[in-house]
Amino acid sequence: MTLTYGLGDALPGGELDGFPAGTSVLIRGPAMIGKRQLAIRMLAAGTETGDGLLVVTTRAQADSIVDELKRSADTFDPDRVGLIDCSGSEDRNRIRDVATERVGSPGDLTGISIGTAKMMKRFEHRNVTDVRHGLVSISTLLQYLDAETVFKFLHIYTNRVQSSDGLAVFTLDDDSHDQQTVNTMTGEFDGVVQLREADDGSVQYRVRGFGRSPSKWSALE
Repeated sequence: MTLTYGLGDALPGGELDGFPAGTSVLIRGPAMIGKRQLAIRMLAAGTETGDGLLVVTTRAQADSIVDELKRSADTFDPDRVGLIDCSGSEDRNRIRDVATERVGSPGDLTGISIGTAKMMKRFEHRNVTDVRHGLVSISTLLQYLDAETVFKFLHIYTNRVQSSDGLAVFTLDDDSHDQQTVNTMTGEFDGVVQLREADDGSVQYRVRGFGRSPSKWSALE
């Protein structure tokens, strides 16, 4: 069982090299700024150490998530990857090497929970004890469900990650919801990696929480 989940080069500048086991991270920022891509890089960094990757996709098609993981990973072992596909894609034939559970709607939280439990059991059978969880994106859940229901789901999920010494990386479009909803969702996580677009059009990030002072804004690329 790992004590720390490394991030490789997912975040430049040395602001964060990794997270203690049991940590839940929120990546938030405007829509289309690259939150999913950053989350994928954080997850894919675990392939170097043989971590399991369990990704819940609520919007992007599962095959595109697999392609992004493969591009971001130094090595890719399909037996250590599991997907929960809530995107509604009808194309079930493009993913042949990665275990995938289909959930009919992002609003079916019971289906998501059952799917993640099946994947965790699959990892257990393969002696994969260190698992990185990703959920992209909370914003899609909020299109189907009220904030209180989504918050309760996140609370249960992050508690399970903590009790199993995993790592959770979730994303949120913070310009798509009112500030109260954003603050409520953010409060369920140990810390935040926040993204913004700078005046010159580049993407910047800062780190808040995790028992440390907020970092300065730095270039993401």
